[in-house]
Amino acid sequence: MTERRTPVWVRAARVYREKGPGGVWFGALSLVGYRRLLLLERRLDEPIPRLAARVEAEIRPLRPEDEGEFARLGHGDVETFARRLALGHRCWGAWVAGRLRHFAWLACGEARVEYLRCRVLLDEGVVYAYHAYTDPACRALGLSAARQSLCLTRLRDEGLTLALAAILPDNPSSLPPCIKVGYRRVGVARAFGTGPRPLISVRLDRERPGAAGFTFARALPNPALPTAPVRL
Repeated sequence: MTERRTPVWVRAARVYREKGPGGVWFGALSLVGYRRLLLLERRLDEPIPRLAARVEAEIRPLRPEDEGEFARLGHGDVETFARRLALGHRCWGAWVAGRLRHFAWLACGEARVEYLRCRVLLDEGVVYAYHAYTDPACRALGLSAARQSLCLTRLRDEGLTLALAAILPDNPSSLPPCIKVGYRRVGVARAFGTGPRPLISVRLDRERPGAAGFTFARALPNPALPTAPVRL
């Protein structure tokens, strides 16, 4: 039996309830090949606030045996989990009552930016935080801010100097936890085109005294990332 696709007006109404008119507008633009992400950065040589969740939570990197809990949240399968770990990426999570309720990925060196269908190339000492997700039932518990506080402190202690994040402009719930731990907006990355290798444009909000620490580039003709591990 063929699964029926949800009507467009129903999907648009759901997006409007969750993200407001801006979500509907940017969703429509993405259908014709225009997408954008806000770029945030966090210098790790600046003081990092110590933040706690509003519930007892265990915060730690996920291990290979946690693949089932990762897949249970419905924002990635065990194959994706294993492939990213093999590339040297880390997945940090927050556990409540023994269940994974929040996670985010971290990468050094190079990573795919799925929403823009491009790559981000990172200088030495720069980490890219991507694909954060919180169980809707736990989104008022401060799990993201608490996880970022602990994770950024660990990264600083390991010698990294800068954290980069890219978030959807129409997802207001993702911005406050980042601001709370000290991220600042630095620019916008945009993609133009409906094919697998759209044109990429990055505009920084102000002139920077040195190199940005990162470069957004078009996807390679072969979309597979290098299989060599990247140390983080």
